[in-house]
Amino acid sequence: MESRGRSVVAARSAAWVVASVLAAAAACTADDGSQVCFDWAVHDTPAQAAQDALVVRGAVTGAAGEGTAWGVRATRWDVAVEEVLAGEGVEAGQQVTVLSSPETCNGGRGPYPAGDPLDVDGEVIVILHDDAELGLRTVTPFDGVVAAGPDGGLPERWPADHYRP
Repeated sequence: MESRGRSVVAARSAAWVVASVLAAAAACTADDGSQVCFDWAVHDTPAQAAQDALVVRGAVTGAAGEGTAWGVRATRWDVAVEEVLAGEGVEAGQQVTVLSSPETCNGGRGPYPAGDPLDVDGEVIVILHDDAELGLRTVTPFDGVVAAGPDGGLPERWPADHYRP
């Protein structure tokens, strides 16, 4: 009798594990199964986000169209580069097109639940990753754009209203 009880408990435990895995997978898949889900790195400071990244100071001059990234609609923006703060491949005075990395698998809240971070006026710091498939894109959906610090470079901290998912 005790053996049967263990078997029932083991079967229920296994069923719970399978159901949990399937629920998690479903939560991270678009209705058509085409979205790729990311567990984005959370950077405590702008300097941490900028490690190994291309970092520019410049102005977003306007939208440059839409594309798709990881199965999600994403916006491309033109950025007039005033200064390259870190990295290579872009020069001051150049205009570059940047994909604003969208959030994925976020419960249907859209690609930019807190607004597109590149939809800004004025000069900003843009932290970029040169993606082999997508070209220049913000390093994450929420850590790719920040107002310049007092010296025109990266600020020491994220602003108080910095979006976190």
